[in-house]
Amino acid sequence: MMNQNDRLLDELRGYLPEYMAQKRMVVGRGKKLIRCINPQHSDSTPSMSYYPKTKKLHCFGCGATYDLFDVIRMDYPDCDSFPRQVKKACELFGVPFPEDFGRDPAASPAPRAGTRADAAPAGAAPLRALTPAARISPPAPEEPAEPPADYGALVEEGLRRYGAGGAYFAARGIPQRLCEKYSLWQDGERAWMPVRAGGRWACYCARALREETKPRYKNSPGAMELFGGDHLAGEGEGRALFITEAIFDALSVEACGYQALALCGAGNTRKFLSLCAANPAAANSYTFFAAGDNDEAGRRMNAAVREGLAELGISCGAVEWPEGAKDANELLLRDPDALHAALDAAANADRYEYERKNAASAVGELLDLSVKRASRSAVPTGFPALDDLLDGGLYAGLYIIGAISSLGKTSYLLQIADSIAAAGSDVLYFSLEMSKLELMAKSISRISYRLDPSAERSDAFTARQVLRLDLGMDERRAALLSAAVEAYKKTGERLYYKEGLMDIGVQEVRAAVREHIRLRGRRPVVFVDYLQILKPSDPRATDKQNTDRAVVELKRISRDFDIPVFAVSSFNRENYRNAVSMEAFKESGAVEYSSDVLFGLQLAGAGEQGFDVNAAKARSPRAVELVMLKNRNGVPYAKIEYAYNAKFSYFGEGRRILR
Repeated sequence: MMNQNDRLLDELRGYLPEYMAQKRMVVGRGKKLIRCINPQHSDSTPSMSYYPKTKKLHCFGCGATYDLFDVIRMDYPDCDSFPRQVKKACELFGVPFPEDFGRDPAASPAPRAGTRADAAPAGAAPLRALTPAARISPPAPEEPAEPPADYGALVEEGLRRYGAGGAYFAARGIPQRLCEKYSLWQDGERAWMPVRAGGRWACYCARALREETKPRYKNSPGAMELFGGDHLAGEGEGRALFITEAIFDALSVEACGYQALALCGAGNTRKFLSLCAANPAAANSYTFFAAGDNDEAGRRMNAAVREGLAELGISCGAVEWPEGAKDANELLLRDPDALHAALDAAANADRYEYERKNAASAVGELLDLSVKRASRSAVPTGFPALDDLLDGGLYAGLYIIGAISSLGKTSYLLQIADSIAAAGSDVLYFSLEMSKLELMAKSISRISYRLDPSAERSDAFTARQVLRLDLGMDERRAALLSAAVEAYKKTGERLYYKEGLMDIGVQEVRAAVREHIRLRGRRPVVFVDYLQILKPSDPRATDKQNTDRAVVELKRISRDFDIPVFAVSSFNRENYRNAVSMEAFKESGAVEYSSDVLFGLQLAGAGEQGFDVNAAKARSPRAVELVMLKNRNGVPYAKIEYAYNAKFSYFGEGRRILR
């Protein structure tokens, strides 16, 4: 008589047709055949049928037999024991699962040998929750469970009669040492490749030696195990481990001195991943590389292996086969050096990438950059003495100029920007304090001053006069203004203003530069006026921290886009009477360290005994000095004298003084 657990198992096995229906595979209707779900059986003609008496699927082509629990094990890798398979079946069909199931070995029979089915059939639809089916009358009791298959006697007899290796293996490029290591032999008809799993010879693949011999592959009944699965036992051996589809491909990889594991069919991917999950110490000791065939099926296998390992938190690379190579064994026979190179490139990719970062490897990059920059001359500033000091003008990098308030920082920067634009280079000017109309008025005022033919330049316009035109001006001044405006129009064709008031930060600067290059196809020279009123990157940070971050990001922008960036920095009132120095920039330590060139504007005589700042500012023109405090790639310190006419925003350059 059947006990309670036997009746439960019999009832659950009866749900196999409904389970298969949920997988869109109808069985049991008029002995309808379906394609075999054994992943090792390429079933072009349906050869599997459901047998109601035994409640099992059986394939008359390959001999594989599956009951409900076998199929559940295929679809749910975590159901790696019979009690777990029974529990999953109960969950799917709404049947209560006995809490004591599996505690009594006699009450929990294992599946019969020959029904090993760990991999899901290709193309199977994902399962949804199932509802209980109608009860089926229990048939005769199941036959006793058989022990797992062990082909040890077969392997021993084959090796005794024929010896390891043979001409076929040699012709496929497999060395004798591997034939002996894996107990490979050939008889008159087939090459035999047994597979070990769980300490026994669990299955085998027998490949026909001649094309006319059918079937081409004669495998042991049931699903194949993993060839080389012992790699994932214990603590693992470490180093690279290549995952192939076929045994001959794994042997080809090992012939090159690397470790390999063959899935014995892409359908065994789940079995491989389950083995990795069950043996994390071993799995984590390896660097995995997917090495499927160079076709669509192989690429799908590679993707499944890599994605599955990623879910386990294990990274996996992929082998890049040379063009025209079908698989590892074909490449071994055609070009062994190419196979070595492909495996070596994959196994050592990280090391090669790291070594490419050494200085010797970067010499080529340096020379390419040098040639690239040599083709682009420096951007002249319009001040000959300054250009001479900077080895021709502005190059890609971060330039910062600092000064006290009302000393002409903006006027000086604007005069350089106008000169660069007039000479044919694009300029992107970020004005965070003054409107673009105010800046344009300053530029037109300066031009009118330079164009004024009168001896005392009495007809020139101030910026305020440009903004508030006197319509009653005489003809001579009107002609001068018209000439200044026309000259400025030519300059303005390459000058682009971005106005802002606490709404422009370094990220907006970066975005504007990128957009300018996209739309204009030209790299601009960037001017930022000025640092301390850029939008804070972090409102909770201090002013110094935000200025530091802005300086670092502006330096990064100059590097990423290979352009000059010129920014203004203000000094506090403590520096009004002192000569400019690095100390004046201490409000932002990043200015000193991140800038490529650092300038300070000062009134002539600042810091000297008896210096009167108010008297110096009252002079017209003012005597101003540009002090170079830092130059990463040139003269480290120098001064240039200027006569600054504040009324017309004009700097006249004088002599250069070197320390």
